[in-house]
Amino acid sequence: MSRNAAEPVHPGRSAYDVLLQVRPLYQASERAVGRALQGTDLTVPLRAVLELLVHRGAMTVPQLAREFGITRQSVQALVDTGASRGLLGFEDNPRHRRSRLVTATADGERTFTEAHRRELANLERVAADLDGEDLARCARVLADLTDRIRRIPAADPDHDNDDDQESS
Repeated sequence: MSRNAAEPVHPGRSAYDVLLQVRPLYQASERAVGRALQGTDLTVPLRAVLELLVHRGAMTVPQLAREFGITRQSVQALVDTGASRGLLGFEDNPRHRRSRLVTATADGERTFTEAHRRELANLERVAADLDGEDLARCARVLADLTDRIRRIPAADPDHDNDDDQESS
């Protein structure tokens, strides 16, 4: 991945090099988070749903599915599991009769907050000798790259076409 200083920098190739690092980072972090969740009612995917709801507030299943880039059926299964464990609840959606809002319960918020506290403690140790500004810049670039890649037209014309046309 290192390049010769005389070689020109190609943004597309550099973006590809970033993506080559993202997958192993994601896989390693998913394993680390999974280990940290042992002994809780959370799985890594359910923890992700809780995180989104705690940070952004109530959302519908289709909104969650769009956010994660997975099927509504997969999200519904996660939501049902979270509800059966008392971590997620539902409320009526004033904007859409059929699609209720999913919320984090007080127990769900406490469970997520405790899991997140442990994750941050681990990350403090891992990143102790890294430059905080570099990490912040990296996070901004990754967010921008993610947003731009999401805008690439989907090969599957049904991918972005939900029958449920509620607003996000």
